[in-house]
Amino acid sequence: MGGYGSPLPEGTTIAAVTGTPPAALGMDGPRLVAEGHYQMGITTPSWNLRMAFEGRGPYSRPLPVRALAAFAHDDRLALAVRAETGITSLRDIAERQLPLKISMPHREMGHPARWVIDEVLGRYGFTQEDLESWGGQLLHDRPRSQNSPDAVPADPSFDAVFDEAIMTMRWKNLTERYDLRFLPIDDEVLAHCAALGMPPGVLERGRLRGLDEDVPTLDFSGWILYCAADLPDELAYLAIRAIDEQQHAISSRFTGPTRPLTSPVDMRALGRDLPVALHPGAEAYYRENGYL
Repeated sequence: MGGYGSPLPEGTTIAAVTGTPPAALGMDGPRLVAEGHYQMGITTPSWNLRMAFEGRGPYSRPLPVRALAAFAHDDRLALAVRAETGITSLRDIAERQLPLKISMPHREMGHPARWVIDEVLGRYGFTQEDLESWGGQLLHDRPRSQNSPDAVPADPSFDAVFDEAIMTMRWKNLTERYDLRFLPIDDEVLAHCAALGMPPGVLERGRLRGLDEDVPTLDFSGWILYCAADLPDELAYLAIRAIDEQQHAISSRFTGPTRPLTSPVDMRALGRDLPVALHPGAEAYYRENGYL
């Protein structure tokens, strides 16, 4: 980090780890950070970190994590089927025992979207294993880069795509190449999810081709940079200083209508509306520079 004039303590080394192995994306990240395997992590949606802190949902115990920064990320869970399937609701799938080929994250990924999808489908009375017993298939087709214009957005044989990252090129390509119907999540299922800590959201009419009306779903917004509660204040302070010094370079990597970071870095917003308490070292930097 000394390369751009913001040195960390002498002897510091930096490693950025993504995917599996060894870190299971968003779901296992809070535990790995809390236990000291990594100093910092980033997860989405923001409520995933709150669940980890409270020991709710998929987390068996509360984890001592703190927030460092919240980056703008306007996302939703999307449950879409090809229009030619004739499916109009999630209940259709269970009642008709449809052998669908579904593109969605695999459980091995440890992705929050997969845990959420399992929870939602369970409320409608079926699981991945049920789908497979009906002759359906979970496709291994999720592109590594959701925002690459050249990536194949889904195996052409798919019947449904259940996933997040609605603002990326993948969903733009899917909706432009195929006629999709976005399935709503019923009020009682949304209420169940809200009780677990997952807030409702809306796929807004006109956001993508095929969204001819607002569709109730779950909110998936927020990129949260976080750390363990016992991270030294100096490191938390320097992390925010580095973001401040490089905010324009960071923002310039995310441009265009399908950018995952849905607005430029705003230092006055990074330390606000967080799912868990702000780390005191990060708070000190924000306050010293008039951002809080």
